[in-house]
Amino acid sequence: MPLMQQHLLCLLHNEINAQNFINYWEQMKKTIVFLLIIMTISLISGGKDYKQKPVLRFNQEGKFKIVQFTDVHFQYNSYRSDSVLVLIKNVIAREKPDLIVFTGDVVCSKDTRQAWLSFSKVLIEAKIPWAIILGNHDIEYELTGKQIMETIVGMPYNLTINGPENIAGNGNYILNIQSSSSSKPAALLYCFDSHSGFHPRTNLGTYEWIRLNQIEWYRNQSIKFTKKNGANPLPALAFIHIPLPEYKEIIGKNTTVGMQQETVCSPDLNSGLYTAMIESKDVMGVFAGHDHNNNYIGCLRNICLAYGNATGRQTYGDIGRGARVIELTESERKFNTWILKLYECDREKDIWISTNDNERRYFVAYPDSFAGKQE
Repeated sequence: MPLMQQHLLCLLHNEINAQNFINYWEQMKKTIVFLLIIMTISLISGGKDYKQKPVLRFNQEGKFKIVQFTDVHFQYNSYRSDSVLVLIKNVIAREKPDLIVFTGDVVCSKDTRQAWLSFSKVLIEAKIPWAIILGNHDIEYELTGKQIMETIVGMPYNLTINGPENIAGNGNYILNIQSSSSSKPAALLYCFDSHSGFHPRTNLGTYEWIRLNQIEWYRNQSIKFTKKNGANPLPALAFIHIPLPEYKEIIGKNTTVGMQQETVCSPDLNSGLYTAMIESKDVMGVFAGHDHNNNYIGCLRNICLAYGNATGRQTYGDIGRGARVIELTESERKFNTWILKLYECDREKDIWISTNDNERRYFVAYPDSFAGKQE
């Protein structure tokens, strides 16, 4: 072989080896970060069994407080997402909830597994039960819904369940809130996977709908709990990411309060979950996310339909960033709920300014806020 060809082949070989080394080192760095996060979580949890789950229970005053965060859009190694973690910590410290619920679009990031592990550290450190339902953007990166569940289910204080394998989606499950004086269920929280959007869009609309087997699962579970409770439906709430089509029906009612600054982005096809809830007579309110410029709540045929308040700094929208608080009352079909606005936010202008606001915005007491008022 001529000397020049040998020289070129040698250079090419060295370049390939160098690139292989760079690729190897980049992968090693990700692996090291992943292992460090796992070790941190293990230390925070005190070595407890990840599958040991806390019990939800009404307190001695017969109250149970839930904080709903939605559309966090956490990104790995991002200063904007670090700002949101501060917001979450502040709300937890201020409200001292009994449960934290994230209603979808929680982690929307490359290096998805590491991002979930990094995000969850704040919740584990808080030592408060937390639960996740998936949004349409959670599954658009490197992990499927099932893989996300495999990553987070069983973490300390996490009550998330992947759900039955024979129904659509990941994260269809029920949380029981026990009585203050016994282990008997006193209230229920239904969590649903509302799936994603159609890509490309078809004549079926933009967003998928709750599947019929999910609705059948809900009906069967509701019947079971009602029967065990002496034929009396237990007070219940439902959490979902993409709002139901019925959210459009409460816009403009004199009993609807809160911000409504964008079109309700619901499925075009109505599969009947709301109707099933009407017939089952247990669900008092449905709490969604997805639409960042909406945080309103209204009542339709004795079921409240409510948005949380967008939490993330990475998201569009200009109505502010915060959370929704929900406080249930034991042995009664009633709850109070309100919005906390902690930051002014504009992603495009990079605005993130603390409001120093302690106001309970758009306070609603169900059913009193709606009883006797003309819809």
